[in-house]
Amino acid sequence: MTILIAVALMSILAFSVLVLLPLFSTKAGQIAMAVEFNDHSAAAWIALDKGFFEEEGLNVTRLETFTTGLELSAALTKGDVDVAWACLGPLILARAQGVPIVVVAQTHLHGYAVVGKPGVRDIKQLDRGVVACPGVGSPSYLLLRMVIDKYGLNVTIKSMKPEAILNSLITGQIEAAALPEHHVTLAVKRGNCTVLVRSQDVWPEMPGSFLVVKKELLEKHPELVARLVKATIRATKFINEKPQEAARIVAKRLGITFEEALESMRWLQYDNQIDVAQVERYVELMTKYGLIDKPIDVKDFVDTSVLSKVLGG
Repeated sequence: MTILIAVALMSILAFSVLVLLPLFSTKAGQIAMAVEFNDHSAAAWIALDKGFFEEEGLNVTRLETFTTGLELSAALTKGDVDVAWACLGPLILARAQGVPIVVVAQTHLHGYAVVGKPGVRDIKQLDRGVVACPGVGSPSYLLLRMVIDKYGLNVTIKSMKPEAILNSLITGQIEAAALPEHHVTLAVKRGNCTVLVRSQDVWPEMPGSFLVVKKELLEKHPELVARLVKATIRATKFINEKPQEAARIVAKRLGITFEEALESMRWLQYDNQIDVAQVERYVELMTKYGLIDKPIDVKDFVDTSVLSKVLGG
């Protein structure tokens, strides 16, 4: 399984059409960021739109978006990304491959589900069917493996990009798909698909995405990382206190309707606190399913000191 992951990451690197330049400069607080193109990155979209980064003395000079966390993980592995918002699974993959990154704040929990094609309304209907997901090692893949175990399913897993999955799902070419939000909501609202299982049903505390920085950046410029964390906390508070305005901002960024954004975002729990025990469980599950060769050192991967200082200050 780890060979499949390595091949997938190498393929992404080999065929990526993005030409990435160094994404960070400490001069005058200039930063360039990498984010996943979904509402998991809502805190980043809000902070950009509301000027929270500027108010914290940060000048966002460049923004790179990635369709999936695995693509972003490949950029981390290549060494082109210094500040990113991404789902935990791909970040663990990058750390397992030796990339010196540190998680400094959470952005949300949940946001993943298994969705059935039109007419499929029970998880047991998936047995011996084809189920797609964004790729081996993605959080959606991890959820799918947990669902397979829980319900004793025998399915063929097919890796596809989210946009291709939506088309195949809606047209009935596949029985179901494990997807992240906002794609889950699009499948339901635009394709008459049915949510069969959400991450909340399988893992009530499943971590979602995190703010991650290169270890060198944290060591040399902790004050800048603190400003990033503060902007993220402000954006998260905005999402929770003004969900409709936040949804309008996210909808505009993603090119979806306000109603789609609002519905999708309600299935994510936007929260900045890091539950280290849940991160450790995530690592254990990735090891169990052969996504990494051996557990990573979570103590070296997660640093809660900046978050604690900002929240306490």
